[in-house]
Amino acid sequence: MKQLDLQDGEREAIEPLAGKLSILACMVFVVYVFFAIFSLRCLYADGSFQFTEILKAGGFTFEGENRCCVWFVEQLPVVALIKLGVSHLYYLQLAFGLGCFLPWLVSMVFCHRMASRHFWLVMLGCASGYLNAAFMPVGEYIIAHAFFWPVLFAVMFVRPLTPLAAGLMMISALILVFSYESLLFLGPPLCFLAAERAFRRGEAKWARMALGAAAALLLLAALVALNSVLYPQYPGELGGFKRGVEKMLFHPAWTMGWTFVWLFLMGVVCLGRQNFTKRYFKLKLSLLAAAMAIWGFWPILAPYNLRVERQFDDRPVQLLVSLALLIVSWFMTRKPKWFESCRHYLVAFSASLLLAQSLWQITATWQWNGFIGVWRGVLASRSGAVSLSGTPLGEASLSGQCLRFDWSWANPTLSIMLAPQGRVQSVIIPPEWAAWQPFNPLDPSDFPRLQRYGIDYSDYAGVILKQKAAAGAKLPSGQFFHLPAYSVPQ
Repeated sequence: MKQLDLQDGEREAIEPLAGKLSILACMVFVVYVFFAIFSLRCLYADGSFQFTEILKAGGFTFEGENRCCVWFVEQLPVVALIKLGVSHLYYLQLAFGLGCFLPWLVSMVFCHRMASRHFWLVMLGCASGYLNAAFMPVGEYIIAHAFFWPVLFAVMFVRPLTPLAAGLMMISALILVFSYESLLFLGPPLCFLAAERAFRRGEAKWARMALGAAAALLLLAALVALNSVLYPQYPGELGGFKRGVEKMLFHPAWTMGWTFVWLFLMGVVCLGRQNFTKRYFKLKLSLLAAAMAIWGFWPILAPYNLRVERQFDDRPVQLLVSLALLIVSWFMTRKPKWFESCRHYLVAFSASLLLAQSLWQITATWQWNGFIGVWRGVLASRSGAVSLSGTPLGEASLSGQCLRFDWSWANPTLSIMLAPQGRVQSVIIPPEWAAWQPFNPLDPSDFPRLQRYGIDYSDYAGVILKQKAAAGAKLPSGQFFHLPAYSVPQ
């Protein structure tokens, strides 16, 4: 009787809190997604280059066949507008943002529709995986790991399989076939679990066929991923992945470090949950809330310490989190009573992690929004080729505004995308020439042909001709360059 009273007390304290936190966390996550879209965060880093390539092609552009499915998902909204005849640059940028930032939201909706009781698992996956590597807008790994979740939910939690779950599972499995090398590790266990259910009794014939088809697609995805590992398009990526894992584990960035702490607390509380609610419950909640606030608002509190590029280095976390939670989901089907006994704690900590991470993304995006305002101001007030080091953008931060968002070789492309009214009069170039650039930023004739979208290079070309005539003279930025000696490495 005493044990029953204690459990009732726990449920009375935690259950309403967990429910409210889940709703709040999901609302804040949705706010983050649309704020990222409307602040044009799709143009950060490689984003401006990828968007420019789509405009040049006037349709889909795939860098490698082994990842074409995720490129299709990412580019579908902007390509659809182009094919409908839309040429307004801002609307196309918003559409590109939809392709970059909506997949995870769509995946979470799929999972909630299939098994809302286990939704905490995908909240945890999103918060500890995706949002630790989300600032880079483009990346096959983002979409591949997003659509891993509907397959997992359909296979593990929808029993018996429903037509809706089967449809969502098949759509997601098709996307995963040509997606990312992570499927070398995620594909085989998912394939095994789907095949195991396909051969079990208790499922309708059509459901067993759907599970068998999903298993075949997942096996194919693993084989495609294996081919990508054995014959990589970019051989240096594997080394970058290994360095990312080492840096993530031994030198964690701000959000990654907090995630480790939160997951540790989550484990401690689930194993000793009676002690958590027994004494000083409100004080403990207040301390956790304060930690979340510091965590989420840190980009505003300390803009000089904001290093969003670390999230690109931390992209291996998505694979590690997906693998770990796949194992957890398997244990959930084997030990349902234990997970049910601490479900509200799992929901509360997963939701609070999603809330804090979404807040950090919102405040970091706020800094990005201010950064592109400064960038536009520099473009409007300068002419010709402008070295970044000779502008305010060369500083780490200025008056509470973080300025560490430039991406070296992509700076000229970003300058074109943010040119006032599409009239390019200046281009910001990196202080040092990158090893590779998509075009020569000092040669307007080499620029991407985007006139149909309202991009006009005539002002910039006139200034560059004058600078070329006076090659060797000192630029307003304080840098020297000799145009005849410059060439873009191939």
